[in-house]
Amino acid sequence: MKDADGYLNEIRENLKKIQAQGKVTPTENALFGMIDGLAGLQMTTLQRMAELNRRVQALEEKHRTG
Repeated sequence: MKDADGYLNEIRENLKKIQAQGKVTPTENALFGMIDGLAGLQMTTLQRMAELNRRVQALEEKHRTG
């Protein structure tokens, strides 16, 4: 499994390839825009979850060592 950045970069690269063909329909463009937006939201969510996990672990450690 790729990391989240890998998936986001792959989506962006594939979008560039399709756009370079000059045959992108408005529907295709909208779909790729939505996919890119959803990937960005997923990245933000994962980053925030990671930060929350770090904070919880720090609080737990502080609580253990008192």
